[in-house]
Amino acid sequence: MVVYFNLYVLLPRLLLNKNYFTYVVTILLLLAGATFPLAILTHRLIANEVIQEEVWSSFFLFLIALGLFFSLIMSMTMKFLKEWYQDQQSKRELEQVQLQTELMYLKSQINPHFLFNSLNNLYALTLLKSDLAPQIVLRLSDILRYVLYESSTGKVDIQKELQHLHDFIELEKLRLGDHIQVEVDLSEPQMDLKIEPMLYLTLVENAFKHGAQIESGKGWVNVIGKSTKDGYELFVENAMGAKRASESAGGIGLTNLRKRLDLIYPGKYQLNVIKDVSQYSVSLFINLSDA
Repeated sequence: MVVYFNLYVLLPRLLLNKNYFTYVVTILLLLAGATFPLAILTHRLIANEVIQEEVWSSFFLFLIALGLFFSLIMSMTMKFLKEWYQDQQSKRELEQVQLQTELMYLKSQINPHFLFNSLNNLYALTLLKSDLAPQIVLRLSDILRYVLYESSTGKVDIQKELQHLHDFIELEKLRLGDHIQVEVDLSEPQMDLKIEPMLYLTLVENAFKHGAQIESGKGWVNVIGKSTKDGYELFVENAMGAKRASESAGGIGLTNLRKRLDLIYPGKYQLNVIKDVSQYSVSLFINLSDA
C-alpha cells in the first residue's frame, strides 16, 4: 500500500510537479504512519513474550521504517528505469520513422528528367513512325516496373539493381543515338547481396546528362562495375565540356546521394570524385557484406 500510494499519488502530484518539500514531509509521515501498524501486527503474531518486547524497541521500529524506505526507493528506481526504457524505445521508433521519411523524400527527389526526356523522344519517334519507338517503350516499361514495384520494398538483390542500370543505359543510348558513345562493363557480383535501390543510378544519370552536352565533338560515357568480396564498386566517367567544367561538381544529385549513403551505409562506403576540364570521373564503393 505504501509503495503504490507513493508511485501513483505522491510521485505524479508532488515530486514530478517539483513540490519537493511537501513530498519529503509526506513521505516521512507515510513511513511513520505505516511503521506503527506493522509493529502492532508483528507484536500480535508473535507468541514469544521475549520477542514481543523487542518488537517495541526503537531498533526494531527503525528496521521496519528502513525496510519501507528501501521498498520505496527500489520501486521508484524500477518505475523510472521502465519509463526511461519506454522513452528510449519511443525515441528510436521516432528516429526510424524520421529516417524512413527522409529516405522516401530523398528517393522522391531522384531526377525524373530522363523519364520526361524519354517520353518526349518517344513522342517524336512515334510522329516519325520510327522503328526505335517500340524498343524505347519496352525499356521504359522495365524501368518503371522496377521503380514502382521492386524498389519500393526496401533493399533488393544487387543483380536486379545492375539490370536496372543496364536498362537505363540502353534507354539513354536509344534516346541519344549518335550523340554519344557508350562503353559498359558491369561484372557479375561474387555473391548474393542486397542493396538499397537506385544509388548507382544517380552517377550514371549525371554521366549521360553531362556527357551528351558537349559544345563540340561527340560526347562519351564509360560505366564500369567491379564486384569484390565485400561489396560492389561502380566507376563512371564522362566527357565534360568547358561550360560544364566551370560548374560545381555533382550538383543536387550528388548531394542527395551523399545524404542517402550517410543514412543507409554510414562508414561503409567510399565516394570519390575527380574532375578536370575534359572529363568527370566518380567512383562509388559500398560495403554490402554486413549491410
